[in-house]
Amino acid sequence: MLKSLQKLLPYLINLGIFGGIQYLIGRKLKTNKIISLPHLKEPVHLRPGTSDEDVFGQIFMKHEYNIKLDFEPQTIVDGGANIGLCSVYFKNKYPSARIIAIEPDDENFEMLRKNTAGYRDIHLKKAGLWCKNLRTRTVDKYGLGKWGMVTEEVTDLEDGHDLPFNTITINDLVQEFNLEFIDVLKMDIETAEKQVFSENFENWLPKTKVIIIELHDWMQEGCSKPFFLAINQTFTNYSFGQMGENTVIINRDLVHK
Repeated sequence: MLKSLQKLLPYLINLGIFGGIQYLIGRKLKTNKIISLPHLKEPVHLRPGTSDEDVFGQIFMKHEYNIKLDFEPQTIVDGGANIGLCSVYFKNKYPSARIIAIEPDDENFEMLRKNTAGYRDIHLKKAGLWCKNLRTRTVDKYGLGKWGMVTEEVTDLEDGHDLPFNTITINDLVQEFNLEFIDVLKMDIETAEKQVFSENFENWLPKTKVIIIELHDWMQEGCSKPFFLAINQTFTNYSFGQMGENTVIINRDLVHK
């Protein structure tokens, strides 16, 4: 009973008693397609009966990206943007920020485009984040659905798989958007963090002020090790925190108390 109330409470607090119950009934019936929240400029679009509703709950009900910052970010990279809910959250919280949203999966990308269409200065890139440019494809390797799509390198094309796409590096983004700093790097890229922080981070990582990352050792062993090695190699002074599933690193070399 207590666990049920704990799950219900965030929805009642954020949507009101009527709205919260209505949303949860809609989730049960798989009818939640368009959700309006008072603090959002535009409604958000969901695919009923999918992991979209879990992402919605994490971001807007549990507020897992409500990180207290000592500055107003102007450049945010949303790595693993999924259907765009995190980009929408950040854009409403920091209206003047330029957001670069990267998502490799075809269906997720179309929802990302839909959810960000009403906002200016959100730039979409259909690709997977990696440490170098190569051909990859997305697969539901762990049976987690659309919020757990994994990027895999393609060595040869096989029948029955998605068409491959090119990866993009953070160095590519720095060059394309002429970034002096990355104020916030949000990363939820389903084990690909292991590659991103293994090599070719020496240019962009020192320019990064805040990292909000979900590490996926529970999916693939060894994802967190290259991340922490890169952080300790690059930052001389940083703070560490945890917010829900996210590890938060603040580069005190750039963000001063």
